[in-house]
Amino acid sequence: MRFFELETLGDLNNGDLLFLDQEPEVMGLDGYCLAAGDPLGDSYPADVKLQSSEDRPGIQLSSVLGNNFNYLVVSGEMKDVIAEHCPKAALECLPFTLLDPRGRVRSQDYFFVNPLGGIDGVDTKASDIKYHRSGAIVSIRKLVLDPEKLREAPALFRLQQDLQLYVVNEPLARAFQARGFTNVVLRELAVVAAKP
Repeated sequence: MRFFELETLGDLNNGDLLFLDQEPEVMGLDGYCLAAGDPLGDSYPADVKLQSSEDRPGIQLSSVLGNNFNYLVVSGEMKDVIAEHCPKAALECLPFTLLDPRGRVRSQDYFFVNPLGGIDGVDTKASDIKYHRSGAIVSIRKLVLDPEKLREAPALFRLQQDLQLYVVNEPLARAFQARGFTNVVLRELAVVAAKP
C-alpha cells in the first residue's frame, strides 16, 4: 500500500488560490488542538469565523484551503469523502464560516478536519530520527513508514512520531483525484520494503 502526506499549505505556486494566514481569534490557544490532533469536542465555539487576509491576492476557492497554521481545511464535499473512507476513525469535522477581507460571508461549506491522536507507523530503523536525551523526537530527517504497523490504519491519520503530518492512504488519494478535488497536494512517503 502507498501512503501520501497531504500538504496543508496547498499549491503555493498558484497565486489565484485563496490562502489563509489568520487563525480564528475566537479559538484562542485551542487552535493548537486542530494542528496537533487533540480533541476539541464541546469546547469548539458555536460560531467560528475565519477571515481571509487582504495581504494575499488569491480569491479562488478550492477543495483544500491552504494555510500556514497546519489545519486541514476542506470543502463540505471533500469532508464527506474523507468521512466515507474513515467510518471508524476518531475524526472531528468542525464547521466554520469563511469571511472575505471585508468581513462578508464567502462560504459556509468548509470544515476543519481533525484526525485525533496518532498511529505508530514509522520504521524507526529505516528512518533518520533525531531524539532529545529525554526520548522526545526533535526532528525526523528521513521518514520511512512500516506498512505492517499500518494494516489497520484509517484512510486519513496522523503519525504518533509527527502529529502535525496528515497521512492519506492510496484508496483515499485516488478518491480525491477521481472527484477532481482542487488544491490537493500529495507527496508520496517512503515505505520499508516488505520482508520476504
